[in-house]
Amino acid sequence: MRHFLATTLAAISLPFGAGLAHADPVPEGTVKALNFTITVKEQTKSQWASTAIARVLKAQCQMVAGPAVQVSWSGMTAEQEASTAQAQANAQAFQQNYAPSDQMMANMQAIMDQCGDDEACMTAAAMKLSQTPEIQAMAAKQQQAKADAAGLTPNLGPARYQMWTSQSCSGSLAVNDSYFTSDPGGEGGYGAYQDTTTAQGEQPIDPQLLHLSAQTDSVGGTTSYRIAAPVSATFATVSSKDGPGSRKIGLLASTALPQELGPLKGILGGKTGPIQGDSGSISVSFSE
Repeated sequence: MRHFLATTLAAISLPFGAGLAHADPVPEGTVKALNFTITVKEQTKSQWASTAIARVLKAQCQMVAGPAVQVSWSGMTAEQEASTAQAQANAQAFQQNYAPSDQMMANMQAIMDQCGDDEACMTAAAMKLSQTPEIQAMAAKQQQAKADAAGLTPNLGPARYQMWTSQSCSGSLAVNDSYFTSDPGGEGGYGAYQDTTTAQGEQPIDPQLLHLSAQTDSVGGTTSYRIAAPVSATFATVSSKDGPGSRKIGLLASTALPQELGPLKGILGGKTGPIQGDSGSISVSFSE
């Protein structure tokens, strides 16, 4: 029925049922290599122990571009929400002002039932219907309807945001850690000892544990990032008390990565200032 009504109204050039505009997507599937470095530095000290850690993740991810969109992954801005609410209100008013009456809809349904799939019959009926007083009254409002139809599309701005996701990653984790323990022992100092254990070296990471997503803003010239990096590796250690050994060490200690980094200046680039934790900091940099 909507198609038949559109055909009828087209005979008098009256706009009907204007919809929301959609941004044309940019070509998808572009692949770019994104390099990034995460540097972790922390120091802790208690009565019986202290640590000093320095860890660096150097990684590269092959990033695949999605379509450009008008709304960021954080949701609409206040301006976009206001524009959308206004467009919805305009749509309700448009429907009230220009929608056909129930009787007109019933007449169209009867014509459709009579014509069936006969396009010639439908066209002839539409031309005849366009001469009725109601349709003519709608035709008299066509200029105002065109102006009102312009308000049915919310102004969400340009398609400025583009999502990038990692399809594969690789990298290595380097550590330079030192762990000092001073155990006072039991009564009378029985079993007391001191030990300094160091862990140094660089090891490849499991690429399945590293995931990166980015959102570029072509208007702002910035990029925001989300990183999942629960990476770890096993490193050789040397203990002043027990000699050589090994230890599994992860990238992060007590300082956590924020859920989102940015927006940082640069398209698929940029760097953070030190992200402070209770006992240290994390720095992150990105570059193509």
